[in-house]
Amino acid sequence: MTATSGAARKRPLAAATIGVFDGVHRGHQALLARVVAAARRIGGQAVVVTFHRHPLAVLAPERCPPAVIGPEERAALLKSYGIDAVIALEFDAAVAGLSAREFLEQVLASRYNLKVLVIGPDFAMGRGRAGDARALSELGQEVGFTVEIVSPVAGQAGERISSTQLRNAIRAGDLAAAREQLGRDLEIRGRVVSGAGRGRGLGAPTANLEVDSTRLLPADGVYAALVRVEAPGKAPAPEERPAVVNIGLAPTFGGNERRVEVHLLDLDQDLRDWMLAVRLVARLRGEQRFPDAAALKAQIAADVARARVLIAARLAEETRPEGAPGPPRAAEVGPDGRA
Repeated sequence: MTATSGAARKRPLAAATIGVFDGVHRGHQALLARVVAAARRIGGQAVVVTFHRHPLAVLAPERCPPAVIGPEERAALLKSYGIDAVIALEFDAAVAGLSAREFLEQVLASRYNLKVLVIGPDFAMGRGRAGDARALSELGQEVGFTVEIVSPVAGQAGERISSTQLRNAIRAGDLAAAREQLGRDLEIRGRVVSGAGRGRGLGAPTANLEVDSTRLLPADGVYAALVRVEAPGKAPAPEERPAVVNIGLAPTFGGNERRVEVHLLDLDQDLRDWMLAVRLVARLRGEQRFPDAAALKAQIAADVARARVLIAARLAEETRPEGAPGPPRAAEVGPDGRA
């Protein structure tokens, strides 16, 4: 990896960053913004190197966290923040054994003329994590790239935005905290598969989502959501449809398998094999066991009424002019759905 070789001059200039980027939270977004700015400044490509699975899956499987989003969703999000190219690697023992120099040579220098490497203050890469900010800066001076360090992003309470904080919020079903970490609502994507058909008998037909078993799901409970639907072989529909989502075991019916069931409020059709993108807006309640189907049916009706109010409030909040008075807060909406 040399700055003066003819081959290097022929490869496109690039600013790059390296990491798992699970969730693509606000801390990640700050790194991405710096990469994009650097790439535009040098007239090059904005590049992210990431991994199909977390490196801890190889290095310390017992400590590997569940994924917030899958590889395809992550790549799409990265590009939505202005990244031109995503290099997704399979992290294995061979990759783990590379030094920082070898990794940069084999992964980046083989494709690009790297000019800017953007990292966080605690970043370290390569065998034994020897490629820290100081080592990378020294390597950059030798071969022709600069290192830019992006400070951590803090939340409203001053805590550091991080994948760990994001996972904690998701596990607790705390959508407000997750939204603060992400800068957007938490979303679940999945393909619709056949279910038990109980929802239709309760007046609330559901689409059962097939979700990756390694994916971190929110705490069991009932959620208000907005959903985009995608028919097989077609582009996703742009409009979002209101929905009530149940995540859990269906304890009233003695379930023992965790499911994600989506009741679309204004759409009743067979959605098997369709893809759904479920944007969780508010948590309505925890999962409960009811004495019988009639009691559950009554609660579903109350959940739907409250979900409609909360979804309408969210949509009004997202579209109202800045400075205009807002709709009732979630805490001001009663269990019957009235403000």
